[in-house]
Amino acid sequence: MAIITLTSDYGNKDYFISSVKGYIYKNLNSITIIDISHEITPFHLGECAYILRNAYPYFPEKTVHIIGLDSEIEENKKHIITKVENHYFIGTDSGLFSLLFQNKEIEKIIEIEFKDNIKDSPFPMMNVFANIACEIVKGENITKFGKEITKFLYNKNSAPIVKIDSKRNRKTIVAKVIYIDRLGNIVTNISRDFFNEKIENQPFTILLRRNQKIQEISKKYSDVPEGDILALFNSSKLLEISIMRRNTSEIGANNLLGIVEKDSILIDF
Repeated sequence: MAIITLTSDYGNKDYFISSVKGYIYKNLNSITIIDISHEITPFHLGECAYILRNAYPYFPEKTVHIIGLDSEIEENKKHIITKVENHYFIGTDSGLFSLLFQNKEIEKIIEIEFKDNIKDSPFPMMNVFANIACEIVKGENITKFGKEITKFLYNKNSAPIVKIDSKRNRKTIVAKVIYIDRLGNIVTNISRDFFNEKIENQPFTILLRRNQKIQEISKKYSDVPEGDILALFNSSKLLEISIMRRNTSEIGANNLLGIVEKDSILIDF
């Protein structure tokens, strides 16, 4: 049975998501619809990319993923279909896809060409994206829906940078906080591969707010005593800052350390 997933910032209070599901069920005889999340912070590209990037690989090939984030039709905004790892993704090219598919081979990108009767649609997640998803499930080639393009809009915050201080003979990785989970754990855009490539076996110091420092990478949360700060590479292989058994929405690492999304995390080495 074919699968369509839904990811959006619409929440669950209103009728929007149920109407998308109703439209799909009305147009397909046999389909499974899976909600990945509808609690994305509105217009938050990094959060959406992080959640979807970690969810979609567990779905079967040929799954169609509808992304309802910043999807309103505007003159200078592209809406695209892309095929990656034999999955189909339909959404807005606002920098999201460059975050979602870092280091992935892109099989095809199609810029959607809108028909005149839907150019003014206030709800393209249903009138455009869901319609296309149904057609893909029915076997239509994605080239039917527009023209092929070669690249996404690039999001400049997609990777950490390294600054060199020649006077001190030191280097500093400047990373960004891309996500804070419901337990207050702080996720950065430093991958394990990037960290190992740049630092190798050199001593390092992770510099946090409130004069907190970390000088080693833990393998699991319980490597440190309760209440201590730690850094580890999470299941997404991204550097995460946490506090052992202080991970609740009220007293998680983010609140105790005074860190919010888009803050910088520095690693001196």
